[in-house]
Amino acid sequence: MTGCKLWRKRGGVVALLLGLVATCGAEEPATNRLAQLQEQVVEAQTLLAGSTNDAERAHWQERLVLLAQDRKNIEQRLALDAKERTLAESQLRQANARLREMLRAISTDVNAPSNELSRIDAGIRLLKTQRSDLEKKRRDLVTANAAPATTAEQAADLDQQLRMADDELAARVLDREVAEARAQLVNEASRIEEALHGAELNPAVTVRLLREQQARRSQSLKARQGVEELTALNRQRREGLAAALALSQEKMAHLEAEEALLNRRSSGLRSLFRSVPMIFSGNVEKKYLLKRMPLQQQQLAAMDEIIGLNVKLRDLLDCESASLQEENASLRGRFEQRLVWPAGLLGALLAVYLLLGRLLLPRLLAKDHQIVGRRITGYLCSFAALMGLVVFFFEDLRSVATILGIASAAVVIALQDMCSAFAGWFVIMSGRKFVVGNRVEIDGQRGDVIDIQLLRTTLLEIDNWLGVDEPTGRIIVVPNSFVFRSKFFNYTYLHPFIWSKLDITVTYETPASEADALFRRVLEEETREEFEAAREAAKSIEHEYGVPDATYQPKLYVYIADSGVQYRLVYCAHYRRVGAARNRINNRIIREFEANPRLQFAYPTERHIPTPEKGGFHVALDRPT
Repeated sequence: MTGCKLWRKRGGVVALLLGLVATCGAEEPATNRLAQLQEQVVEAQTLLAGSTNDAERAHWQERLVLLAQDRKNIEQRLALDAKERTLAESQLRQANARLREMLRAISTDVNAPSNELSRIDAGIRLLKTQRSDLEKKRRDLVTANAAPATTAEQAADLDQQLRMADDELAARVLDREVAEARAQLVNEASRIEEALHGAELNPAVTVRLLREQQARRSQSLKARQGVEELTALNRQRREGLAAALALSQEKMAHLEAEEALLNRRSSGLRSLFRSVPMIFSGNVEKKYLLKRMPLQQQQLAAMDEIIGLNVKLRDLLDCESASLQEENASLRGRFEQRLVWPAGLLGALLAVYLLLGRLLLPRLLAKDHQIVGRRITGYLCSFAALMGLVVFFFEDLRSVATILGIASAAVVIALQDMCSAFAGWFVIMSGRKFVVGNRVEIDGQRGDVIDIQLLRTTLLEIDNWLGVDEPTGRIIVVPNSFVFRSKFFNYTYLHPFIWSKLDITVTYETPASEADALFRRVLEEETREEFEAAREAAKSIEHEYGVPDATYQPKLYVYIADSGVQYRLVYCAHYRRVGAARNRINNRIIREFEANPRLQFAYPTERHIPTPEKGGFHVALDRPT
């Protein structure tokens, strides 16, 4: 099935080529016909202008109308041909089709260039050996004790042979460069063909694939630039070789002219003796020049072939680059289409966040819980967005899963405090042991919770140096990791009522029964509403844990202290009104003490009893009878 499709593609491209050739071949007759019609129009107009007979004038006018119609038809045909040609060229310009056409015209047998290089290398080694022998002969000739004339002739002959060897060696080196250029072309064609055959028909579009395709195109462009620079250098070398060949041809013409001149002047015996050495030298130089010129032409032909192979390789790389660009554009288009659903997901999550945070939560939650609700909604939407992006980029993440695992481990070790704080936030939010608005005590710091974020909890400090249950105005920021390493106290868990105490000391002279009755009456009257509300709220403790919290009623405890009798009044109040309850009880007791002089507050005092040694009174003790 694949072979049939490929044959149909090839057949389609061939048909386009044949149609383009036929169109180009038909364009020239149509253009010539249009020129002929123009000439006929001019001629008919001339005859019409010079005609005096009405019948002739009618004939030429009709002729002009027919010619105008014919010209219009030909122009329409040319326009249609141009449109078809443009369409064919645009189809032929499809990079992938052009690339495959070029690959079919290039042999991808990588062994042939290698064998040719081996053969050429063997010939170059042989030529280098022969040239070394000629150089050795030249050196031996210089050191030999032969006649000067004979030495000069032999040296000139050896010099010509060395130049011949150099030209032949240069020709073989150029042949080797031809083989290398052909091998490079074959290797590149083989690489591209393997890439085309190994490419998936409909690959999953990922960021990694896009980057790989872009890297391949960059490499192709870089290789193309290198080939372009090499082609320019080879063109300069060709100019040098062409100049050398032209110089040799000019020298050959000069030698022939000089030989003809010497032959004309050697009529006399003396002139003959003078011309013979020059004629002999010229003939020797001509002989070797005739041998060298084919080698120079061979070098020039080899350089032309190298340039042609470089141009072919450049065109191949251009086609590959264009094909990769076309494929990249297609992949980017598919990738952008794939981006629709994650973009839609992000938009939907944003709409959900706005709908919940701005419309529903203000109606469902109290004001002090709305910030937390919006933050949790934002976290959930962000997590959903992250999961959506992970699914979208799953193929890319899977290829770097090992690296991400190692990096994650390193990040966890380096940011263990941050990770512990994040885990603490999860424990806080899932355990619900305290929420925004609760009064807590963490590491000895007491405050009201005003914010719970991913990494930290923010408190509004209470009491401290004030000595009363009022905010100090300072903010306490505590890392969420405290839930794993510290004890913390919540003043408002399940219900907002807490116990407090008030210590009052009276003198030993104060009637105990009156003081006891007074304190019980004050506690009962001043905290009646708090205890009723606390008894109702305490049911939540028993409902949650199955055991009662405490017996919610006023309590009075009596202690014998150093300065008098201490009464401890234990009462219950809302955590935000503990100070107000204490203040109210204190005021009531002060007023009661003022109304009854027998009730006296005790305070630390000292009594000095003088002894007889200090001039005091003598104390007589009754002795038992």
